[in-house]
Amino acid sequence: MHKCFYEYDMEVEILELSQSESHHLCDVMRARVGSAVTVLNGKGFQAYGTLVVADGKCAQIRIENIGKLEPFKHPITLLQAVLKSSNNDYIVREATAIGTSEIIFFETQNTECRLRGKIDNKLLRWQQTAIEACKQSGNPFLPKISYFEKLESINLLPFGLKLFGGLGESSQPIRKVLSSHLPKSNICMAIGPEGDFSPSEYAYLEKNGFIGCRLSQHNVLRSETAAIYALSVLDQLTNF
Repeated sequence: MHKCFYEYDMEVEILELSQSESHHLCDVMRARVGSAVTVLNGKGFQAYGTLVVADGKCAQIRIENIGKLEPFKHPITLLQAVLKSSNNDYIVREATAIGTSEIIFFETQNTECRLRGKIDNKLLRWQQTAIEACKQSGNPFLPKISYFEKLESINLLPFGLKLFGGLGESSQPIRKVLSSHLPKSNICMAIGPEGDFSPSEYAYLEKNGFIGCRLSQHNVLRSETAAIYALSVLDQLTNF
């Protein structure tokens, strides 16, 4: 079944897609009149219908049924240090497919790629990447994506269980941490840059209640690998 994205009210008889979504559905995916289509709005709603106008500029879908999924019991936020451009895109795409509820990018002392002055374009790009990932995976919830110039600017109070990927002697396996700190609400996982968090950033995280988690028994993971690994494990252990 073809999937497309529509951010407005879907409780209509005939839904008209934007030009970009129409182009993707009709010209790229080659949907035709009569094709079954699932429409996602990023807020948990899924509309099911039939394509009645297969126009690459203004496709129209007759809505036949609308369903809604409940969000995860333990929504997960990824606190991700900015990486090189393509790696950030990769994280957005894969984190969205996993079902991450929020992605917060920030710069650290060891960040190699600085985004100041060009963040607006990056946020638009990441938003579109997340939309495409929702359509590909069927995830009905579009993650919130934001950016901060430094870790200290982020409000860390709303998070229930706070974790960070670390290599220190005090870091424990995620399973062990969860066995003694069973989350009651949302979870935040912080992942550092290619050069790791600085000592002062580690101290700041620990001061704010973050618990260090070792993500591999012996190996040191690349930052983008660590992020997706941690999100996958947390999703499996807390939301299944």
